[in-house]
Amino acid sequence: MKRIYLDHAATTPLFPEARDAMLPWLGEGFGNPSSLHAEGRAAKAAIDASREKFADAFGCLFGEVIFTGSGTEAANLAVIGGALKSDRRRVLLGAAEHHCVLHTKGLLEHLGYQVELIPVDREAVVHPDAVQGLLADDVALVSVMHANNEFGSINPVAEIAEQAHRVGAVFHVDAVQTFPGDWQVADLGADMVSVSAHKFYGPKSVGALYCRAGVELQPLVLGGGQEREMRAGTENIAGIVGAGVALDWVRAHPSSRREARDAFESALTIEREMSAVSAERLDGHCHFRISGLDAETFLIRLDREGISASSGAACSSGSLEPSHVMIAAGRTEAEAREGLRFTFGKDSTVAEAERAAQIVNTVGQELLDKLRK
Repeated sequence: MKRIYLDHAATTPLFPEARDAMLPWLGEGFGNPSSLHAEGRAAKAAIDASREKFADAFGCLFGEVIFTGSGTEAANLAVIGGALKSDRRRVLLGAAEHHCVLHTKGLLEHLGYQVELIPVDREAVVHPDAVQGLLADDVALVSVMHANNEFGSINPVAEIAEQAHRVGAVFHVDAVQTFPGDWQVADLGADMVSVSAHKFYGPKSVGALYCRAGVELQPLVLGGGQEREMRAGTENIAGIVGAGVALDWVRAHPSSRREARDAFESALTIEREMSAVSAERLDGHCHFRISGLDAETFLIRLDREGISASSGAACSSGSLEPSHVMIAAGRTEAEAREGLRFTFGKDSTVAEAERAAQIVNTVGQELLDKLRK
């Protein structure tokens, strides 16, 4: 029987038209976009055409879009690069951020910055009151994600942006899970927004950073003058072109994943604790834990049954690490090893969702029965 892929928050399949658009730039379109000859000019024009598409989606100026090698690199450039250009020495990061933001803490501290984590509630939401308690005139930068990649809960980033700006801090938003959406950068109030192409049916190894004109960044990749001297290295022409095509298609064909997600949740009968109930959350996210069931064991069994899902936590040395998001949201380490994430995509169907839920019910009950023997 056909496998059911329910891990779209991790990555999405490459849109066929995006792949087709990439192929010429992997063959005859081999020119270096920094070269002045015809081949180079053609490559640069292709990159610029894609940059226009991102600028339109962001609602920003053409020159405010910086292409990077990933969403991780875009977030690193925003957080580290933004902090390095400030005379202030404090940085605030949401406690449930993606590792690409959280793991900047160690480097910034090594460089002499004071990095503090903004607490979240049990649904992994950053509340403005928690931000206000940490803000002062010595804060250089605040970074809070638009939507949590595990729980799917959405943060009130526009309100947090206002708070950050009142003390003169720069505000970064990781919008990997929500781009493109029914928002533009002005709606978020952000000075910088990082995104990743493979989350919206584009190729991997392409990221983009919106950086508001006037915000200074210290480049982290040094070399040539590419990307207006903000990110050195010959650009990934094929990937950037494919990302632009995928972006155009997704924006032209908006699709709700809520119907499939809701059908999945309605068909679940196994006892569980939902991670986000009252908070506003993404249409395609469902995250819960089943008390006593280790997520790694559950996911392996689901994989054998043809269901691709995840915990949202990283695997290390074959052992599932406890979810830092669940820890930040007040769960114990044991509970943080039980989180299960099912994320739906544009092609997910109600029938698939209901079949997946039946398998989750059956496998979960079998595992619970074994534990109770």
